[in-house]
Amino acid sequence: MTEQIRRYPEMRGKVALVTGGTSGIGLATAQGFAREGATVVVSSRNEARAREALKTFPSDAAVSWIGGDMSDGKSVERLIAEIQTRHGRLDYALNNGGAIGGEDIALIGDMSEESWRRTIDGYLTSVFLCMRHQLPLMLKAQAGVIVNVSSIYGQRGHSIPGGGAYAAAKHGVLGLTNSAARQYANTGVRITAVCPGWVETPPIAEWMQADPAFAAAITGMTPRGKIAAPDEVANTVLFLCSDAASAMIGSPLVVDGGYLA
Repeated sequence: MTEQIRRYPEMRGKVALVTGGTSGIGLATAQGFAREGATVVVSSRNEARAREALKTFPSDAAVSWIGGDMSDGKSVERLIAEIQTRHGRLDYALNNGGAIGGEDIALIGDMSEESWRRTIDGYLTSVFLCMRHQLPLMLKAQAGVIVNVSSIYGQRGHSIPGGGAYAAAKHGVLGLTNSAARQYANTGVRITAVCPGWVETPPIAEWMQADPAFAAAITGMTPRGKIAAPDEVANTVLFLCSDAASAMIGSPLVVDGGYLA
């Protein structure tokens, strides 16, 4: 890649996995790892979208895509096995892939069991499965950093339809993260989490444009007067993965423009 001043030179030549890495927070984080000189593996379900995402990287970036469904244990197992075959190591992982429960976006009393399970699998089981298969590879090297994506709604309730399952899953991500962080704290592998507030990802940006009342509502929830850009969350993830955050174990970082303050 074109030479530039790197904030985290220790990332050069390391291998980073970003799930859900073809848009929003995931893509911004993958681009950040690439700028730091890391070899980046992006994983997602949609190959066509992945091809478009890869075009946003410099031509000399060491970045590739491997397909995977993070809520499917066999798919995750194949993903990590392929990373081991190609690169022989895994130094950083951002577990960002997730999916809400589909068309049945309802209050808890009206939500179908299928929608509940799909949301929990999409946002919580997926994180467990990723760690389940990432940890053995990192433990072989006695080094590595895993950052799980929770949410401000992993620290408070969610009132909108569909929000109950989402908040439950994101609370679960923090419980899982903290437990794993304690279990592996003395192994050389660090595990922590990031809790974004509202972020201007492509779906949220489209929603804001189509519904000015929604845009005003979520902006009004954010004391600084604007929601986060994906790069702002990505910068936090890179810090958590860096040597500068060597004592950050378990404790999540909130990136919310003051929402929870």
